[in-house]
Amino acid sequence: MAVFNTSGCSLSVGGTALINLIDATVELSIETIDTTEIGNLDRKFISGIRTGTISGNLYYDQNNAQIAALEAAVKSGATVAFVFTLHASATYSANAIITSFSPSAAVADVVRVAFSAQITGEVTIA
Repeated sequence: MAVFNTSGCSLSVGGTALINLIDATVELSIETIDTTEIGNLDRKFISGIRTGTISGNLYYDQNNAQIAALEAAVKSGATVAFVFTLHASATYSANAIITSFSPSAAVADVVRVAFSAQITGEVTIA
């Protein structure tokens, strides 16, 4: 079994690499459709619609061009291209709409921002 470390892990939005990345997640799922016939005791399902989300946490610096690109995507509500590279041979690419952008600060700590995005359309895994 191959195990990969996170060196080379990166996330970009709209072609701009996000620096100061703490963590990121891509969640892909398929909704199911219940096709059980009335009177049947065993449930039956078929594959339905695929969906997915992207989320992450970054250290926040408003003067940083990468944070500005993320904030611009939030402000415009436009669909932006995301590329999440896990390691040299695993990359997820998708278009998504930023659905939340949450800066937060704790006393005696650094400012962070959490974001999430809804994937729209196909996800490419290479």
